Amino acid sequence: MELRKEIEKAIEEMGFVDFTEIQKQTIPLLLEGKDIIGHSHTGTGKTAAFGIPILEKLDFNSNTIQALIIAPTRELAVQIHDELMRMAKYIENCKIVTVFGGDPITRQIYALKQHPQIIVGTPGRTIDHMNRKTIKVDQIKFMVLDEADEMLKMGFQEDIETIFKATPATRQTLMFSATMPKPILHLAKSYMNEPEMIRVIGEESTNSDVVQHYYKVKRENKTEALYRLINIYRPKLSLVFCNTKVQVDELTQALIERGINCDKIHGDLPQTTRMDVLKKFHNGIISVLVATDVAARGLDIKSVEAVFNYDVPEKADYYVHRIGRTGRIGNVGYSFTLVSKGEMKQISEIERLTNTKIKKRNIPTYDKVQDVKNDKLIEEMTKIVETANFDLEYEILNKAISSKLTEDQIIVALLKMIQRENNAAVNDADINEEFELKDRRNKFDANSKSVRFHLNLGKNLELGVSDILDFIRSKVTIENKEIQDIAILTEFSFFTVPSKYGDEIMQKCNYGKLKGKKAVLSISNKPRKPTNFRR
Repeated sequence: MELRKEIEKAIEEMGFVDFTEIQKQTIPLLLEGKDIIGHSHTGTGKTAAFGIPILEKLDFNSNTIQALIIAPTRELAVQIHDELMRMAKYIENCKIVTVFGGDPITRQIYALKQHPQIIVGTPGRTIDHMNRKTIKVDQIKFMVLDEADEMLKMGFQEDIETIFKATPATRQTLMFSATMPKPILHLAKSYMNEPEMIRVIGEESTNSDVVQHYYKVKRENKTEALYRLINIYRPKLSLVFCNTKVQVDELTQALIERGINCDKIHGDLPQTTRMDVLKKFHNGIISVLVATDVAARGLDIKSVEAVFNYDVPEKADYYVHRIGRTGRIGNVGYSFTLVSKGEMKQISEIERLTNTKIKKRNIPTYDKVQDVKNDKLIEEMTKIVETANFDLEYEILNKAISSKLTEDQIIVALLKMIQRENNAAVNDADINEEFELKDRRNKFDANSKSVRFHLNLGKNLELGVSDILDFIRSKVTIENKEIQDIAILTEFSFFTVPSKYGDEIMQKCNYGKLKGKKAVLSISNKPRKPTNFRR
């Protein structure tokens, strides 16, 4: 596709070699003037997918606001702004302004008076400026909702509809969402013009460029396990996810005490602090960022090499979002999940819903960690010897020798000082655990004559009795009359078969395709009384 020379030059400098799948499908349609719903996770190159067509089509000799981009968080809004600025580096008169809560509104008003053509903002602050008349959307040509599902979860539906109603009906609209709940489809039906659906992810699929491992470890040993993994793999930048703000605080302090260069973000921190921490992480000043899911939403730092799940996320889609922050656009990333006994059921659920097998590994021994740290120390010492000036150091050495210390004593004393673990107690034990998940849900009762299955598909897909019968019989040799008590509800269904078919149906039908969707089976309780549903 042909683009402005200014854009081509900028994206070449940014390292673009080839467009990602979402970009290949989205950019031509936007250039044609189509409305689009993009079903895509974080890390697929969404900003360029809408940013390039917007920069290509806007009139930068105009002083009117022509594009409005709405994001759920301040962090994501800032990152979209920065990415657009890099793409627009050589476009004359291009002005892009970010508006979000927690930033002085007077500074934003001053920036808006410079007549920007593009606004990137969070819903609440955008409406605030619309009410003040400092943002006028009556001549908007493009409107983008990024992470639309997340905005709805955060309660912004009314704000989003208010913005939609204020913009011209002739605008071009793009909505990106990792999931497609009913409110998203309602927005599309109400405010978009025959949108094209672009889907570049499998159902709840995870990034194939991420190597995924999990480790069984007691809850009280998780910090030690994390410390060992960070030292063994030595990622330049890594994200550590916790489920609660309290855990983020406690873990960050524990890692700092162990000498890990880290900081934290969560919702209770002031906005200025969060932005400062993100900037330090982006620039490599800190190498480990500990965060909650909400605070880290929208992070788009391409060089994150590893994601650590200190807590197993409670929902599979959170796991997908977390590990999507590494292995970005062709780079291999690593995901490490620490699993205590009560969390094994969540790992099984994540594997089931994502149709992915996460490999179990063992936490490295304390001795192995020390070997790696020693090798790193020797490597750093070698570099210093090859490059540094030692006049001052030799002066200190001579003084130490004159005080009757031998050279060997001086060296080992210095090494002892370097390797001191600060205030953290050394744990050199084997911290790997062995425990198994008691999967009661998918365990067949050997004494029962029948087994009842739960199926994740229902009437909302216009699923019928014959569809279920045909699906099962296409994979298992069984008579129609042996498939009993079929109940089809709005979003899921049930059926009962003789126990002798249970293992075969679970093995051959689970994750199969039914009505174009992935059929997920699990064992259900038998109905307490006969159902009124027709077989």
